[in-house]
Formats: sequence, structure tokens, C-alpha cells
Amino acid sequence: MLSKREKLERDLLTIISDSAQPVGCGHISQILQGMGHSISEATVGRLLRDLDSQGLTDKAGFQGRSLSARGTARLDELTNRQKSIEWGIEFASSLRGHTKSQLLEVLVARRAIESELAYLAAVNRTEAAVAQLREILERQRQALDEGGGAAQEDVDFHSLIARMAGNRVLGAAIALIRQDTQLSPVLEYIRRRVKSPVYIDHQRLAEAIADGRGDSAREIMVEHINNLMKDVEKYWKLAGVKDKE
Repeated sequence: MLSKREKLERDLLTIISDSAQPVGCGHISQILQGMGHSISEATVGRLLRDLDSQGLTDKAGFQGRSLSARGTARLDELTNRQKSIEWGIEFASSLRGHTKSQLLEVLVARRAIESELAYLAAVNRTEAAVAQLREILERQRQALDEGGGAAQEDVDFHSLIARMAGNRVLGAAIALIRQDTQLSPVLEYIRRRVKSPVYIDHQRLAEAIADGRGDSAREIMVEHINNLMKDVEKYWKLAGVKDKE
């Protein structure tokens, strides 16, 4: 976890970054106190002078401070480190009961079923369903651009394709396979760690379905699941995680 000092520094830099104009010591102190920090205005002043000396902030006379380029980089560093810590905790919790072998088995089953669901979704598409698919895709893009999680959008995307297919037997089969609610967060965490562009796969798949290109949709879905399997293999290799058979 970030140290107490680093959390305070991150919050202080965030306040300055979020301000459209230079912000003063008194205003910063009030916001920090509202965020739960027990800190005086005098202490904030000393911290700001430290940040000035490090080149993280620029002083604009009596108006206050703004972030320097170095300060923006430092804020990004602290924010990304905190996210990595949170993702690690989330993954450690989610991974309980999931081994590499189990994840790959699930993905093999998904590849067989979801490829046919993608084909049928393209054949049986409606304008309303395609519009909904694109809406989910846009929500996923926004979530990823903001650095947040998009596990729910992933579930929604694949679930809608299953409904669009209109095959109750295949739909029930994939629902059974995907009933593990922790599977999507686990895969999302893995994709983040190996920097996998899953959004591109979804975008190509949505376009094929919207155009009614069933064969292409099937092929893209197979490629998509294959990419997920490669991500799982890559993560286990990079992280040095020993699988429990």
C-alpha cells in the first residue's frame, strides 16, 4: 500500500491538478481535511514548499500553486502504483479456486459455444440489438479510457450476443459455463497486467455482427477466445505463478 506520506502527497497533487487555476494553501487545507486528513494549514504550507523545491509545483505569486510537468508525472506514478496494489488485492481474492488449467478449460468450452452464438447473432441481428451492442461497447471504451474496470461491460457484451443468437440450448450452455461471477474480474485483471487490447476484439466482433457477416463473426470470436487463452498463459509465465493441478 502507499505510505501515509505518499497518500497525502497524492491527494495534495490531485487537488492542485483538478483546479482550473492556481490554488492556495488555505483552500488545499480545507479540502484535505474534508478527505479525512488531520492536517493544519501551516503543515500544508510546508508540504507545498517541499513540492516547490522538488519541481513538482509552480508558484503563481499569491494566487497559489499549479502542477508542473514533473508534478503531473509524479501524480501519475502514485495513482498507477495505488491501482496496481488494488488490482493485486482484487486478483488475489478473485483467483481463489481458479487455476490456470481451470481457466483454460473454461475458455476452450466458451470458444466452442460462443463462436456459434456469434454466427447466429449476426444472422438474427436486429437494429435495436445492434444499437444496444454498440452502446455496451462504448461504455466499455469509456471505462477503459478512464482507467477503470470493465468486467461488467464484458459480461453484458457476451450475454447480449447470446440473446441475439436466439438458440435456447446454446444460451443455456454458455450461461452455465459463465455462472462463475468471479471469472470476468479474473480475466480482466490478467488482460490489464499483460496489456491485452481486448476492446479491439470486441469492436471487430460488433462490426461483423452488425454487418450480418456470420462466418466472420464466428472467426473473430474464436480469435478473441484464443487471445484470452494466450493472455492466461502469458500472465502465468510473467508472474511466475505455480498452477495447482
